[in-house]
Amino acid sequence: MSEAADETPKSPTLAHRLEYAAFRAAEGLLSLFSLETTVRVGQGLGVLAWALFPKWRKLVERNLRIATAADETPPDAAEIGRMVRETFRRAGNNLLSSQRAALMTPEELQAHIEFEGLEHLLEPVKAGRGVVLVWSHMGNWEVLAQLVKTLGPDAKGGPIFRRLENPLLDELTVQRRTQQGAVLFDKHDGFNGPAALLREGGVVTVMTDQRAGGHGELCPFFGRLSSCTPLPALLARRTGAAMVTLSVFCVGTGRWRLKVRPVPDKARTPEVLTHLETAMRDRLTDVFWFHDRWRIDRVRPLCFFTKQVPTEAARTATVPTRLAVTLPAGRPDAVEVLHELLELRPDLRIDVLDSGDLPALPDDPRIVRFPWDREGPEIHAGAVVEQCGASHPAPLDFVLLLGGELPLALEAKRLGLRAIIGVAVSGKPWTKSFPMPADAEGWRNLAGDLVLTAKNRKA
Repeated sequence: MSEAADETPKSPTLAHRLEYAAFRAAEGLLSLFSLETTVRVGQGLGVLAWALFPKWRKLVERNLRIATAADETPPDAAEIGRMVRETFRRAGNNLLSSQRAALMTPEELQAHIEFEGLEHLLEPVKAGRGVVLVWSHMGNWEVLAQLVKTLGPDAKGGPIFRRLENPLLDELTVQRRTQQGAVLFDKHDGFNGPAALLREGGVVTVMTDQRAGGHGELCPFFGRLSSCTPLPALLARRTGAAMVTLSVFCVGTGRWRLKVRPVPDKARTPEVLTHLETAMRDRLTDVFWFHDRWRIDRVRPLCFFTKQVPTEAARTATVPTRLAVTLPAGRPDAVEVLHELLELRPDLRIDVLDSGDLPALPDDPRIVRFPWDREGPEIHAGAVVEQCGASHPAPLDFVLLLGGELPLALEAKRLGLRAIIGVAVSGKPWTKSFPMPADAEGWRNLAGDLVLTAKNRKA
């Protein structure tokens, strides 16, 4: 892997130049205020964003419900609402204060930081052993540069990072980081650069809380099955490096704590994620919950598009992926969909909307009958989706309306569900329509289409 600074930047456009000018002007304005004042302004802007952007509120609420669903006593709706507002407030704080901190000298910034568990990082570095530092989008990220400085003047370290779309801002960011002694690695360049630094006794920081897509390893994250990056475990295993987690959270106005915890040697990805969860739980509302970490596909909502079939990994999940299902009248063979889904994805919870005329359902605790009046007014039919979603700590992920019920589909759309799937339907709000299966085998194939890619099927 090459250092990011070695890559030839693309030519900036007029839009890039205007964006850069606006950014530098905003920095100039921030420099007129203290860090404490910047924090208070950021908190106010965060609350304003909470009031103005309902779509973001829904995303943060969904993420927090998943992250807390496996708690011994999951928070109720009112507490989740308070956590959502506080997450916005702290996000405004962290975003604005990070920009202000970038304009401060290391000595000025040091007065705003306290450390805990630093010995877990210092001891391997002093012994000449590299360290993989696992962390998340949490807190004021600008203070991370201070962590490497505490290791001594000869210590080398830096992040695997994603380049900014604006080449002028990207160049500015790289310049500032490298001036502070950081070694930067572009996430798209490969494995060798970070591995070499670790073998030299350096520290490589890896942001580990994002979705890893089709290249990830399937394992639970906060109990919910997800595609997770195997990079931290792989780097440590290949180089003999130690591994630690880091949390960064606010402990007062303009003050942050950096807490380091050890991860056992030879930890695999599921164990690494468990330790990262512990770090993030230091202050869940300091986590940046604005990326759709557990997003599902609109057409194949139970598929991860990885080389792995999700079945075995799904058995270890403690937070279910949830779907609401209707069964078509007069088609008892449609129950085969439920059998096949539970076979392929053991982590599911299936809420079957029960109008009183259902065929016999599988005797399985993962299948829950939810009362629904098929003949009731449309306004009541739609509300059942919201009620169903609120009936479990984890949120509802999608609807599978095998009876093609449009009022339910419209309510699912209003609630922001990504996948609204029916049979023999067309147009909006449906995200996928299947032809009506002719027999039990057809219903089983329909279930497979929701979970498996063509490569998975061949495997």
